[in-house]
Amino acid sequence: MDRRWLAVVLLAACHPNPPSIGAPGGPKLHDADDPDGPHRDAIAAQIKPFLDADIASGLVVGIYDNGRREIYGFGNGPNSKRPDGRTIYELGSVTKVYTSLLFADAIQRREVELDTRLSALLPPGVTAPTKDNVDITLAHLALHSSGLPRLPPTIANAPTSTDPYAKYGEDALYADLVHTPLAVTPGETIAYSNFGAGVLGFVLGKKLAPTGGFGKALTDRVLVPLALTDTHLKIPAADLGRRAVGTEDDLLAVPSWTFDALAGAGALVSTARDQLTLIDAELDAAIGGDGPLRRAMKLSQEPRLENPSSNEGLGWQIDATGRYWHNGGTGGFHAFVGFDPKTRRGVVILASTASSLVDRLADTVYGVLDGTAKPPPKLALAGDLAAYAGTYELEGEKLAIVAAGNRLYIEGRGEPKHRLVPVSDHEFWIEALQAVAIFERDETKLKVARMVFLVGDHQFSANRVPAAE
Repeated sequence: MDRRWLAVVLLAACHPNPPSIGAPGGPKLHDADDPDGPHRDAIAAQIKPFLDADIASGLVVGIYDNGRREIYGFGNGPNSKRPDGRTIYELGSVTKVYTSLLFADAIQRREVELDTRLSALLPPGVTAPTKDNVDITLAHLALHSSGLPRLPPTIANAPTSTDPYAKYGEDALYADLVHTPLAVTPGETIAYSNFGAGVLGFVLGKKLAPTGGFGKALTDRVLVPLALTDTHLKIPAADLGRRAVGTEDDLLAVPSWTFDALAGAGALVSTARDQLTLIDAELDAAIGGDGPLRRAMKLSQEPRLENPSSNEGLGWQIDATGRYWHNGGTGGFHAFVGFDPKTRRGVVILASTASSLVDRLADTVYGVLDGTAKPPPKLALAGDLAAYAGTYELEGEKLAIVAAGNRLYIEGRGEPKHRLVPVSDHEFWIEALQAVAIFERDETKLKVARMVFLVGDHQFSANRVPAAE
């Protein structure tokens, strides 16, 4: 398979979040869970273009505003009904917030320390990698500074799977630890690692709940004390009817993800109601509350880096404004959970589509809360797409842009088609490539002349081939 055109675009495609262009937008609105919520109409107006453009099959927005909670569901949920505050979604990497909270609680109980060496929690015969005579500590795992790769080799080198973590068990984890060299010295570089976060949850589970592992430790020490009754590693049979069906960026249904040894990296499922309950507890901890796990939460909120702007705690990312947040994605879902201790506000967005564009809605919702939200964006819809269809040439490779109904696709030699999801009337997001495609017109402003790819700090231009050729 020749993937040359894709290789060109993927050269810098390691950007963790979509670049800021214009806010995105999507299909049909429904009434809110809280019909009297003061922010209902403003949120609905922002979500409407997001649905009209088929960006998400369904999503729930939860708002926390100084103790008041509002929950609004949009699009399709279980049984073709609108989702609500009790609809169950996969959280993906938001799970890391909970794994780190379990870690912080164990520190408070003096069962482990920040600088406890990973090797001290491994069984005889299993060694943890080191570099420059520096050991990996539990804090390194929580802060993504361990030097471990993003994925363990067993998963990274496996064929593409619709459920990549399902059969990754204890033996595979130990083998990968023993045989994985570190690219950098622990503690020197921040590099996001699902492998490291999963290892943290696994070894904590072994220590804190030897007979039940991570699942039992997390349930007994975090989920039950916080009364998070709809947050699980595995959905109880009685609640399966409330589970949303996950979809990929073309809104086709995909299987749910399951986890084994790396559950601490992304296994949790939950509801908007439970995530607002978490935010309530986190905000209480920020002002010195004494409820369950508040001291551990306060510890997890402490900035750990020396950066003057963005920072991170144990599990939480901290942006330049001081807001705490984490996002997460699986094969069919995307989630965002965040809160602002200064304003005592929080935002939860749970979507049943694996699109990182969901993250953009967070700033929009915060803007609704503080009255600074921009008008809903104008996105390219079915009638706009034909203007962009055609053949483009990128460094000798021919790319086809195809309009089909309400959607636009890019196709190239040796590579399956990818959807171009609108983020404005002429800009599109390519989820698989983590890239933006911008269509530019010629001097007359009447004809589309080229397509420009933005991938991180890199830019590639593909000129449109005249139809007569």
